[in-house]
Amino acid sequence: MEVRYKRDLNSNYMILGGDGIEDGGYELRMVTENRIPGFLPCVCQRHENRTEYYYEITGKQSMALMYERRKLGFDQLKNLLKDLEKVLEASKEYLLSPDHFLLKPEYMYLHTRTEKLYLCFDPEYRGDIRESFLDWTEYLLGKLDKSDMKGIEFGYELYQSALEPNFSLLEILHKHTEEEPPEIPEEPAAAADVQEEILEKTGSWKNFFRKKSRKPQIEDYVAEAERMNSGSLLFLREQGAPARETVCLSEQKREGLVLHSLDPEYPDFVIQEENYIIGKKKEGVDGCIPASTVSRLHARITFDGTVYYLEDLNSTNGTWVDREQLDPYELRPLANGSRIVFASVEYEVQL
Repeated sequence: MEVRYKRDLNSNYMILGGDGIEDGGYELRMVTENRIPGFLPCVCQRHENRTEYYYEITGKQSMALMYERRKLGFDQLKNLLKDLEKVLEASKEYLLSPDHFLLKPEYMYLHTRTEKLYLCFDPEYRGDIRESFLDWTEYLLGKLDKSDMKGIEFGYELYQSALEPNFSLLEILHKHTEEEPPEIPEEPAAAADVQEEILEKTGSWKNFFRKKSRKPQIEDYVAEAERMNSGSLLFLREQGAPARETVCLSEQKREGLVLHSLDPEYPDFVIQEENYIIGKKKEGVDGCIPASTVSRLHARITFDGTVYYLEDLNSTNGTWVDREQLDPYELRPLANGSRIVFASVEYEVQL
């Protein structure tokens, strides 16, 4: 799928390319002529034989970026499901098929302040919402907060529900977003003796859940993880297990890139990482600029082994390199002496 990003005056857009729909199509008319709750606002533009769909993403961040370094707890996970349920109810009200939603983290957006969920409805895309939901729940498993056992159990109950054949997505969401009873049962003692370690592999958890005749307990996760010897999506181990020895492959570090602040009120940054995020939110960034005009996750500097690149992360007030404003997610190579402006804060590149 072709996707690009554009900044137009005070608005940012994610743009998807398409082949065009004859006579506009019912779905296209509904999403472009109505402001449907939880839908990314959409405008269709035609250029000769080409159609493009502009989705406004101002003041929002993709879920992939928002949770690149953060972990999901029980409350955040439940709020996501509540928002998803509301969006699907709205699509049902407008007679729109949920199979047109791009239920992938890079196309799902969260408001930067409220973290409300917004979905991209593509009239030309046609998938299977249940398969997409299952893939999304697998993604969520990899983002669970290992210190939140309630969130872990909740996430795996959700994942298990998505494995059931011919499940109803709205019924699953309603079941998992119901208010909890006033008395919450005490967790089993065994749950206090384990911690989970998220790995980036997909193991045999689908088969594990399908072969269970009862709801798996936390002890089942432990036993299965031990049997699989950590070759799984979730690996549980006893606390106090010896940590693996860290092996230093090289004592040498490259000198890196220095961002020198031209305003003494803000700090300089020495960047030696290959992926360095700058913003005003201390949690989730490497370099914090405490300025009101700077976005929570404002920009990213990456290093490919030869060149440093600057990327604007869909910031509200923009990023400039040598007086030229970047489009959202545009990569711009940096050179010694380049001037960078994050909203209103100026830096000089020193290599």
